[in-house]
Amino acid sequence: MKMTAQNKMFLAFLLGCAYVIAGAIQSSTGIIRVLSGKPITSGLPFVVTEALHIPHDILSGLILILLGTVFIYGSMELRAGIEEGIAYVYVGILLALIFAGIYVLVTTGNILEAYLLKNEDFIGWTPIDDLRPEIYLGLLSLFAYVKWKKQFDIKDEENRRLQSQ
Repeated sequence: MKMTAQNKMFLAFLLGCAYVIAGAIQSSTGIIRVLSGKPITSGLPFVVTEALHIPHDILSGLILILLGTVFIYGSMELRAGIEEGIAYVYVGILLALIFAGIYVLVTTGNILEAYLLKNEDFIGWTPIDDLRPEIYLGLLSLFAYVKWKKQFDIKDEENRRLQSQ
């Protein structure tokens, strides 16, 4: 099944909102942690960050907000009928996959540290402890890439244009 521009626009908007919300939560809880000088251990911010595995990290939150704005800008251009908006969506997918890959590598390193080297610092650690929005939102971007991977190919795009003429 081929995804239409409207489906891509909708998916880009949803991904963008998810990234911006996760980034805002991540950055704001990081700022609260820095200003208060202690970790957040109670209240709604604690419940939300624990349920969604969102760390209290200001810079990673800003990266998530940036990724979300790339997706949202692409969806706005697609909604306005500007075909170049799809490039923003593709770049957003690519950036999301890069950051997800980085955190998967970090998790892999921690798995090796905990289970292979038996480091004392990792006693009680599980891979779920390293689950972050960059990873699970990156999986959604991976599904979008798998769905659209034929449309990334320039030769395929040229063939489609020639066939439509």
